[in-house]
Amino acid sequence: MLLGKNRRKPDLAAIRRIKQVLHDALDLTDKATVTLTELACFEEDCPPIETVFGLLRADAPQLQHKIHKPTSDISADDLMKVCNAWGFDVGAAALSSIGNET
Repeated sequence: MLLGKNRRKPDLAAIRRIKQVLHDALDLTDKATVTLTELACFEEDCPPIETVFGLLRADAPQLQHKIHKPTSDISADDLMKVCNAWGFDVGAAALSSIGNET
């Protein structure tokens, strides 16, 4: 497969929704930034697409976590895994709005 051929674009509405849900669920300040990057992997034994989550805060180290699926397939359970990996104890109800269109 050649780079640039048949490349699908990430779902920008899903990315915005995920970032907002995480920001709200983690009760982050306006100075905190949640990042999402959808990456394609062409290496052997690598999932074809992964979403990399990042959390940037001025008063704490950068946090990162990967989910091996495209942003459009991210669920509330996936976001719970991200929050837990980052050391946050977030209730499922705080993440349930991920499926709601805004």
